[in-house]
Amino acid sequence: MGKNELRYTVTIDVRAAYDQMEVGLADLVRSHREEIIELIEQLKDRSAQEIEEQVYKRLTLDLCPSCQKAFIASPLHFHPEQGGRDEAIDIDAFLRSLGFGGADAEG
Repeated sequence: MGKNELRYTVTIDVRAAYDQMEVGLADLVRSHREEIIELIEQLKDRSAQEIEEQVYKRLTLDLCPSCQKAFIASPLHFHPEQGGRDEAIDIDAFLRSLGFGGADAEG
């Protein structure tokens, strides 16, 4: 894609959803030590990235016009090879740019 060619940016924010909590005086004055220790124990074997992505993840796509049309047509099943047929697309590089794959990837 050339420097001055038309392109589109898509930003996707994935956030954990929580029900609103009501906090009373009893909640404020009681000790939360046991809960904190239990939470630390649950998280100790996880990477910081894994923990962060359970709460929030932002994806940003920079799309050419044909990729934009493919994304609009099917955003949940979008693959970059659906558009931009004029250029070779490196799927592995695209997935790495989204935080997937790479030498230390699992699964």
